[in-house]
Amino acid sequence: MRWRPSGWRIGCWLCVLLAALGGAQYLRYGAWPYLAACLILVVLCAGALLRQAWARQPLRLALLAVACWALASGLMMLARWHQFDTARAHARAQPAWAPMLLAMIDDLQRAFLLSLVFKALLLALTLWLAWALGRPDTRAAFVRHATTTGRR
Repeated sequence: MRWRPSGWRIGCWLCVLLAALGGAQYLRYGAWPYLAACLILVVLCAGALLRQAWARQPLRLALLAVACWALASGLMMLARWHQFDTARAHARAQPAWAPMLLAMIDDLQRAFLLSLVFKALLLALTLWLAWALGRPDTRAAFVRHATTTGRR
């Protein structure tokens, strides 16, 4: 029998890496609720990677919550895209500062766009992984441990 990697396991590793990166950022800026959410996601992904049955369903719910957050925050960002044009107009009104301000606005807009791209990728990853964890063949890979009631 030949070993082949499961896509859902690779997706879980990507989620662990993204949650760790996000957690580091939230720790840096003191966003404690987001940091707690990242830590919970890491624990659930670790449980899924170890094929623990207790982690599969809560991870699916957490992934759907992350997908909703990525969609909502991405849409809110898109709704503010027009503010870059407003900022450019204000920058052009100050000729002495215009070149520097326009360069800063362009840098911010690139970072904003990159953030939107990452949110779109995160949305796709989390929705796919939540779906993959619900498939019967993936469900069968998770181990249920017997309770310790003294029966054998």
